[in-house]
Amino acid sequence: MRTTSRITVAAAAIAALALTACTGPGSPGGTGQPEDPGLPEGFAAVADESVESAGGPLHVQVDYDTAEAQGLDPAFAEIARSWSIMGLVVESLVSVGPGFEIEPELAASWEQPDDTTYVFDLQPDAVFSNGRAVSAADVVGSLNRLRESGSVWSGQLGPIAEIADTSSGDAQQVTITLESPFTPLLAALANTPAGILPMQEIEAGELDPTAELLGSGAFIVADHRQDESWSFEANPEWWNAEQLGIDSLELTIAGDDQTRLAGLRDGSTQLANFSNPDALALLGSAQGVTAVSQTQSDFFYAMLNSVNPDSPFVDEELRQTVNAVLDRQGIVDLALAGAAMPTAVTPANLPDACTADSVPSASATPAADALAGQSISLLIYNDDPSLTALAQVVQQQLQGAGAEVTLDSVDYGTYAERVYVAQPGDFQMALGWFAGYGDPSMVTNWWNPETAFFNVGFVQPHEDLSAAIAEAQTMPAGAERAEALQTVCDLADTYSEMVPLATRPQVVGIRSDQLSASVLSDEGYGDFLRLIAEFKTIEG
Repeated sequence: MRTTSRITVAAAAIAALALTACTGPGSPGGTGQPEDPGLPEGFAAVADESVESAGGPLHVQVDYDTAEAQGLDPAFAEIARSWSIMGLVVESLVSVGPGFEIEPELAASWEQPDDTTYVFDLQPDAVFSNGRAVSAADVVGSLNRLRESGSVWSGQLGPIAEIADTSSGDAQQVTITLESPFTPLLAALANTPAGILPMQEIEAGELDPTAELLGSGAFIVADHRQDESWSFEANPEWWNAEQLGIDSLELTIAGDDQTRLAGLRDGSTQLANFSNPDALALLGSAQGVTAVSQTQSDFFYAMLNSVNPDSPFVDEELRQTVNAVLDRQGIVDLALAGAAMPTAVTPANLPDACTADSVPSASATPAADALAGQSISLLIYNDDPSLTALAQVVQQQLQGAGAEVTLDSVDYGTYAERVYVAQPGDFQMALGWFAGYGDPSMVTNWWNPETAFFNVGFVQPHEDLSAAIAEAQTMPAGAERAEALQTVCDLADTYSEMVPLATRPQVVGIRSDQLSASVLSDEGYGDFLRLIAEFKTIEG
């Protein structure tokens, strides 16, 4: 049973620790070992407990805004930035802590009396920002609404048989019963799409969740200008409001890396994120700025179109050759400044993950001219600098094996139309990245196109691979599951339709003379603001 807020536990363990630069990725296996031995395990930075927060506003710049077809409805949120921004307002039953440990959030505690039953007791003081108490009925309604939504995240909840209000007296309790064991359930409940919404107001037609974001979390939305800015006020009704060290949050959308770098350097911004690992070096000499590297379970991958009859990659042998030619460590070193890890299907920094050098392609020895005579078009979108750098290295590696490779760089809308909408997909080879989540078996769902849906235009279903994915998800964490996940990795590597490459790094820049902040060393949902409740502004 888990009962204690991580914030309380961490406070005792991390006293007097200040922000320290950390330039390396977390270690494999989800341990999140920081390079600085002064930091507790699982942290890239820790707010100084001796600092009394000056309060006031916190100014943050982020790379992009929410961009969802269903507006502000968390249940339909598909991109990482939507999860982190909406997660400031909406709480889930549980959250993720250091080393991907599941921790309490809106659920004060939970028990698992058997391998198919989870019983959650809600925070007794939890209320929505409109002042109404959160009830078990809100939890049941929100999760059933997600299950029935057909959204991408609905497929991550597993074989749920029933979600029931099992409250007794004033204690609010929810019980989830599964049809069969499903290990990633808690990690699926930890993400914002599984957030708890005010169902009474939604069902009464008093709240449109696509237009208004209302939850029980730390912040209330004061203003939102799409692709420009968000303004948040601290939620005085939050059950943990005394923990919050800031009074408001001004979040600016700044797509250009140079703008965010300038904001940190001139002190107008206290915190910013970067997907470009070069930001570590660029911020290294900035006075008053600390840059930390947060290892994401997110990872880059190559798509080799096996469905379009005009694609050369309908040939499985050619796909396997390309897979074997790709040098993942070279990609990490040259395109990602060493701030990432080669990965297989299961993200390299998660427990029980298989490693990139354990799959069949790693031991293959293609001839030096294995791709001679092949002409390959490589599609990318042009607003992610790390993806561009990665594409150039992939191009060089394939050309080194004799292929002629043409880079086709387009805006994201065109890319999405050709990759995800067109049937079959209108490309030969493309690069992209996945969120890796908090359990190694979750992202494997995307290797079954009958579950993933988004990739039916370029990936074929395989009964053996789909069965292996489902089997691994029934196993508890440990050696047996690691072995089952190895089978998944090996089969996916053999089919070589979606080829994992390397984890996607994230750099967090902190104006450390104005802000004392906590940042996890490993993250599965792209949420670098996850520990914002621990942030302390510094008077000066």
